[in-house]
Amino acid sequence: MLTLPDEGMLRSINRHNITFELLCDWIEGSILFDETEDSLSVMDVVDVLISESIYDEQDFAKEIVVDAWNELERRISCIDSGMSLSVVFPHVKRAGSWEDTPAHSFCVLLSLARCYKRWWAYVSGGDYNEQGEIFELLTQESLEKQFTDWHIRRTGWYRTRSTELYGLVNRIAGWLGEDAGDDINAWAGSNGKDMGLDLLLYRPFPDNRGGFPVYLMQCASGQNWTEKVYQPNIDFWQRLVNFVVRPQKAFAIPFALSDDDFRRQCVLIQGLFLDRCRLLAAARFREQWESSSLKNRIIRWAVPRINQLPRN
Repeated sequence: MLTLPDEGMLRSINRHNITFELLCDWIEGSILFDETEDSLSVMDVVDVLISESIYDEQDFAKEIVVDAWNELERRISCIDSGMSLSVVFPHVKRAGSWEDTPAHSFCVLLSLARCYKRWWAYVSGGDYNEQGEIFELLTQESLEKQFTDWHIRRTGWYRTRSTELYGLVNRIAGWLGEDAGDDINAWAGSNGKDMGLDLLLYRPFPDNRGGFPVYLMQCASGQNWTEKVYQPNIDFWQRLVNFVVRPQKAFAIPFALSDDDFRRQCVLIQGLFLDRCRLLAAARFREQWESSSLKNRIIRWAVPRINQLPRN
């Protein structure tokens, strides 16, 4: 097993004081990335929580662990074949190598960053550009499988493909059959990067008269994603592009949220929200949906990080 998370595991005597999502991600990561274990039982996890003095009472600890098993079953039901694990109560079992479902493994690794902040700081070296670029590619490929008659364009700025805003705005206007704003530089300046826009999702019509259904999407792969839920700013983008019909906002994260938390974030985002379960649901449309280039890139990125994961 992976070591118990450094974060979110407070001592629990009369009430549960551990972060439920982190507990689930830790169990998921332990099965995926610790090849010494082919399966974990409810009592295996309970024993760790007792031995680490998080809980004193076995039955009390078992309550939340059983809830975690139910949550893992829910995640599997959403994603179907897109996960390399299965739940047969009271066990969770590895159903293949993590390389078989690279998008899922990538998202779980990003989630483990919240469990092991020192590990993440060490393996990332403070450079998060590549993880952001990979997550944009993953989101784009997922949307292409799930929105088959829509167009998905990458528009985000990153180190290897710096985008000058003036040119980007004119390309977006051309794709959508719209007019660019009268004075782009007055609103953003020539070095405005992407103004929070990572992906453009739209359903075109052959007449190219504008008024397409359009989503402006932010892809947030980091732990600070809640600080970005107001990006991109639709009002601001309406100054850059003269949209005939107001576009909608979209937001993607690699993390798995509970139903209640998901609905709360939908209210804040006021648009299309894709968490891990919705992104990886692309497996329902095509098994092994990731392109070979994306799969290979994820594996190259993941191997050194997996090798450094804290293990018991």
